[in-house]
Order: sequence, then C-alpha cells, then structure tokens
Amino acid sequence: MTGRRFTRSVIADAPGRCFRAWFVKVLARQEVESMQVRHAAIGASHEIYDSGEAALRAAVARRVEDRLARRRQQRQPARYRRWKEVETTPLLRSIDGGLDDTKFLYPVLDNLPVIVFPLLSYALTGVQVSVYGPPEVCRVVEVVRDVLLARGHLEDRAKVLAIEEDRSDISLSRSFQRSTECLSAGSDEPIAWSAGDLVLAYDPHPWLMDRHLPSYELIFNLNARQRVFPEGLPELFGRNYFDRMRLEGEPGALLDIKEPNVLLFTAAGLRGLTKVDELRQPRPGDTYMKVLLRAAARTFWHTSPAATVAFLRYGFKRTRDRIEAGDALPRQHAMELARTFFGVSTLIKAENTDPFFVRDGDSVEDLFGYYQAVLQPIVDAGATKEAGYRELARYHPYAELLHQLSQALRPLQAELPLWRRWPELIQDKLASLNQRLTAEFRGLGIDDAARPVPEYFDAKGVFQSRPAPSDGISQTRDFLRHTYRPTFERNQLQYQWLVGGRFPPARRRVSG
Repeated sequence: MTGRRFTRSVIADAPGRCFRAWFVKVLARQEVESMQVRHAAIGASHEIYDSGEAALRAAVARRVEDRLARRRQQRQPARYRRWKEVETTPLLRSIDGGLDDTKFLYPVLDNLPVIVFPLLSYALTGVQVSVYGPPEVCRVVEVVRDVLLARGHLEDRAKVLAIEEDRSDISLSRSFQRSTECLSAGSDEPIAWSAGDLVLAYDPHPWLMDRHLPSYELIFNLNARQRVFPEGLPELFGRNYFDRMRLEGEPGALLDIKEPNVLLFTAAGLRGLTKVDELRQPRPGDTYMKVLLRAAARTFWHTSPAATVAFLRYGFKRTRDRIEAGDALPRQHAMELARTFFGVSTLIKAENTDPFFVRDGDSVEDLFGYYQAVLQPIVDAGATKEAGYRELARYHPYAELLHQLSQALRPLQAELPLWRRWPELIQDKLASLNQRLTAEFRGLGIDDAARPVPEYFDAKGVFQSRPAPSDGISQTRDFLRHTYRPTFERNQLQYQWLVGGRFPPARRRVSG
C-alpha cells in the first residue's frame, strides 16, 4: 500500500471492495479484542513553593545534586551502571505577588504556551478532554476551546473542560481525581491521564488504542530506551533512565526504563491510585520505581517471597548506585507488588515507542534547549508568520491551527500576570540560576568554563537556540517530517475507524 493513493472511486471498484472488506474485518476483530479510550485528562497542577526564592533554592539544590551524582558515579568501578547522563535545571512553581510562575504558561513557540500543545493533541482526536490546573491555565484552555468551536473542530462545548485546581489541596492523587471527575466516562470505561507538558507528542492514538485496555484496571506503560531508540537508530536526545527491568520469557531482555507520562485506568484503577500520595509525600519528584520500592515494605506479608526478595535486593543496590550489568527488576515481580499495593488488576509493561511521550517539559533545558529550539527556527525562517507556519505544517499536523491560536491568545498578554512580565521573568530567572549555580559549583571545586544554564534569550528577549550536546535538533526535525507525522496519519485513521467505523471527514484521501 505504500506510495498508493486510495480514493472513494478506487474503493468502489471490485479490488477496492475486497480490500475494504478485509480492512473492515481486521478492524472489527481488533475492536472486539480491545476497547478505545474516549476520555482524557491532562494534569497541569504542581506543588507550589512558598516564594520565588524558595523555588530558586530548590532548583539550585537539585541541579547541584545532579552534578554530585555524576561525580560519584564517575568514581565507581566500571562494572556499575551509570544512569545519570544528563544534568537539567528544574522549573519549579511559586506564587509571588499574585503571579503564578507555572511552566504550563511558558511560551515555547511565539506566544503559544506549553499547555496548548497536549490540549490540541487530545482534543483533536475527538475524545472528551479535561485540563486541571490554575485559573490562568484554565483561561488559556477556554480560549483554545472557543477557537476549536468556532472553526468546527468541536461539536460540543462539553468536549473540552477546564477545571480549576484547589491550591489548598495539591497532590498527585488529587490531580488524578479532580481532572477526571467531570468527564462523562462510565465506571468501566478507560481514561487516559496525561502530563500537561508533552509539547510534541501529537500522536496519542496508540495510547487510546492500547491492546491491554479490556484486561486491566490500571496500566503503567514505562518508557524504555531500547524500545524508543532501538539499536541502529539515532537517539534524538539524552535522558536519564533511572532503573532497569527484565522481561520474562526473553533471555537477556534488559530494559533501561523511566516513569511514564501517560497512565491508563478505569474508575477502580483511579481508586487504587489514591494510595500514590502515601508513598510520594513528602518527596516530590520521586520516580515511580522509587515509589514501588517503598511499597515493597508495606506489602511484605501479601506478596510472594520471591517478589519481596527481588525488590529488596534491587532496592538496596539501587539506592547505593551499585547496579551491575546483569541487575534488573523482573517485570512479573513488579506487577505482583503493584497489584497488591494498588488493590486492582495492574499491568506494568514497556511498549511505548514514541520519543515525545518520553521527554516532558520538566526543565529549562527541555522547554528552551530542545522544544523551542526545534520549533521556533522553523517559523522564524519564513518571510512572514503565515509562511513560517506553512513550513511548520511539514512537521506538525496542526500548524495552521497553532497560528490561529497564537493570534487568538494575544489579548491574554495584558490579562495574565506571567505573560505581562515575559520575557523579563525568564531572563531574570536564568540569570539568578547561573549566578547561584556558579557560586555553588566553585564552592565544590567545580569550575566549569561554560555557564551552567545557557542564555536562551538575548538582551532584547529574542529567543536564541542553545541545544545541549545530547540533543539532536536536526535529527528531530527529520524524524518529525519523515517518520512521526506519517505514522500519526495512519494511527489517526485507524482510531477513527475503530471509534466510528468511518474515515475522518478530513482524511477521505489517504496516501502512504
């Protein structure tokens, strides 16, 4: 089928009818064996530091700990695994003088903030989507919803919901609960919960069609380096894969893994997730694996001795950075522990192959060093903004709509406190981070010639591309244009068939 073009007239002939009958039969069989997600929630609520100064100190402390962790690993014998490969500077939230300094409002393409990108990715699949976050984020969501309604991308206002967070009760489980409670999903229907800082992950369809949906109440689809960047393919960016998992039935199948940015669950799975806060607090930023390791102690009497011993052995070596070449946590033991702790049927797997669901926007380097470095130069290269976004359409299917949203969001520049102070706010933050980090590193005897945080904006506030050495910007653009977007189009078509039994109106003609 590659390279051919199918139209209604082609499908109407005899060979076309045979193909259509076969295709419908395949999809019908898949629909019987699986179900599709039709409701999604996006979390844009994070813990709040008491002041900008407190957030700054915490960000510096984490970056310094990253550096110290790398130094410790460099001094270890070569047989131990080095998982700390990338240093990043976290973006932490604070509220000062009525200004909510939240990364979800940070522009990453012209004036388009982070939250716009995952919102479009889910809303344009046709699922009902809710966004849980601060009032300013909800204001942006409302503008996006109005544009989608006006341009015929939404049929019903209730398809996109904006839910304001309760600042007196911020936690991960609260985000799960509040972001999903207004959705119209039935108790047995699966819901996709997504982090709100996935900038380029515009193909959520594989998650919405997960093959394991009918069989489990809670699904953790971990990110594995070997799945996302198989041997022989370029690694688009460097990440820290904190842990290692062994797959059963596959000798030598060891995966370097990190936590997922999307969870799938039913109402029962959501009730199980309320226990996450028992393990995370007061440790914001913990990995899911650390959460599960602490859960081992609480489920000691309810899991098999083999699972308990495996967790304790792995956890001891993990906390001491003594993971050797063959050390890994068996997947079946992780699943046993998770089922026991959460109290529902739980699946742990590592099947995600989408790099943009791996890289969220947790740090300065993520948002500006990578995502804005990928997107902004494409648009800026155009003779006009319209020409720039037309060029972006080669890489992003919603480029035209992004341009329209950029115009629709301009009035909020004077309304939202963070935007009124942009780009001065981020310039001041980067300067303060550099000053504090330089002093800290020198105090530790680390005197790097390079600035700890690149200058992503010049004196006039104009963005400057400063990617990290491990970030392949040109390779990412090639991947978007030649691999990711064509795959998105095929997945979009399949999802629309499974949900409605028809081609999407805008996709009657399909190439490739």
